[in-house]
Amino acid sequence: MDRPVLRPLLVWIFGALALALSVCLCFLLAPFLGGPGAFWLVAPRYIRGTARAFGIRRELEGWEALPPDLRSGARPAVFIGNHTSLFDPPLMISTLPCRPVFVAKRELARVPFLGWVIWLADFIFIDRRDREAALASLEEAAIRIHAGQAIVAFPEGTRSLDGGLLPFKKGAFALAFEAGVPVVPFAIRGGPDILPKGAWRVRGGLYRITVAAPLESSAYPDADALREAAEAAVRGLVNKA
Repeated sequence: MDRPVLRPLLVWIFGALALALSVCLCFLLAPFLGGPGAFWLVAPRYIRGTARAFGIRRELEGWEALPPDLRSGARPAVFIGNHTSLFDPPLMISTLPCRPVFVAKRELARVPFLGWVIWLADFIFIDRRDREAALASLEEAAIRIHAGQAIVAFPEGTRSLDGGLLPFKKGAFALAFEAGVPVVPFAIRGGPDILPKGAWRVRGGLYRITVAAPLESSAYPDADALREAAEAAVRGLVNKA
């Protein structure tokens, strides 16, 4: 099926203008609400509107089955899942009821407006090409978790060309294991159909996030065992009919 041209082109153009205005609004509100407060007031609304303009329908499955303290953010957790599309972080921001911090690649910090608002939201930038800097970012993430902040990470490290699940890297699981917090597996379906890697022509459709039961770090002997269990859980969700 051919991908549309006119609708996504127009949405990208007007979406970029709306993004610039939204970022300016965030900075105007930041002195009164704090950077993260301003971000969470403005960003989800902007993202939901842009998603509707693209024809994207968002769904969240399994959330109500999670323990109440995880749903409310009263207990920190590390949410991990597959990375399917450039849209994954914003659509998760606009869909998850809690307010987690995302681990973002440092290259995004240099993108005008987008990088500025990620910085304002106090997300964690990680430089995968610099091992020492990456370790420092993981240490910062550990501090956030100990302070009660939920984290979202994509342990594949990148997106696959065909949307298939890539092997999980250990970093996020070492964090969860050291902090003694649960890992909440999730799976995204629909991302590659909406916006595959390397494309810009967005096709509207269903974007579904499914979360599974949390994996308690204390139930595993080490971070590798936790990683293997989480990867199996995510793979099962991805392959779910």
